[in-house]
Amino acid sequence: MNFKLKTITVLILALSLALATACAPRYEFKPIPVRTLDGFPYRVTFAGGLVGAYALYDTKEVTKFFGFDLKKAGVIPVQIAVRNDQPKATLTLTKATLLDAEGLLWEVLPSDVVVRRIDEHTSGGLTGEQGARRTLLWGLAGGVLGAAVGVVSGSSVGEAAAKGAAVGGAAGVASSIAQAGEETSDARDIQRDFSTRNIDHATVNPGESANGLLYFPAEASQPRRLNLTFQTGAGAVSAEVPL
Repeated sequence: MNFKLKTITVLILALSLALATACAPRYEFKPIPVRTLDGFPYRVTFAGGLVGAYALYDTKEVTKFFGFDLKKAGVIPVQIAVRNDQPKATLTLTKATLLDAEGLLWEVLPSDVVVRRIDEHTSGGLTGEQGARRTLLWGLAGGVLGAAVGVVSGSSVGEAAAKGAAVGGAAGVASSIAQAGEETSDARDIQRDFSTRNIDHATVNPGESANGLLYFPAEASQPRRLNLTFQTGAGAVSAEVPL
C-alpha cells in the first residue's frame, strides 16, 4: 500500500470511528437500588440459607439501572441476594453459571473482561480526539498506528507515520495504548464501581445477608436459570434459581 493510499485509509478510519464514538454512551456512575429477598420474583431455599436472583436483561430496564444498554457492551448483569441461615458457619459463593433459552451454560465473566467490554463500549463518550485515538490504538499497529495517531491528534500524518514505523509493531502498540489509557479515568471508575457491586466469591457471615451482581456474557440468549454453588460448614451445596 503506497503512502497516499495509506493516508486516505487512515483518514477514513479515523472519521468513521469519530462518528461512531460521538454516538456512544458516556460511562457515569449510577446508584442501583438494593433488592431485598422479599423483592425477588424467584427465591430458593437451600441447605444453608435462602437466595434470590433476577436477570437485568430487558433493554429498557437495564438502561434504567445503568444509564445505557449493558447488553450492547457485551454484559448481562444478574442481581442476587443471599441469606446465611447457618448458626455458626460462613457461606461462600464459589461458582455461578447461567443457563440460557438455548440450553447453553455460561460462566461468570472475569472482572477485567467486564471492565474492558464496558470501557470499549463507552469510550466514545470521551472527546473526539481521545475516543477516536483510544479506539484506533486497540486495533492498529506499526506505521498505520502512527498515522492514525497523527490524524486524530492533529499532527503531521507523514511525521506520525515515520514515528510509528520506527517504534515498531508490538512495542509501539503497547506504549501508545498505555499513553492513551492515561488520558481518562473512565476505566478506573468502571473497575471501582463494578468490582464493589460484584458478589462473585463473596462470603456471608452466619445470620447475615449480602446483595450484589454477577456479570455474564451477552453472547448468551434469554436467561432461564442461575446455578449457584456455595461452600458451607458442611461442605458444598447447590441452588438453582429460575430467571
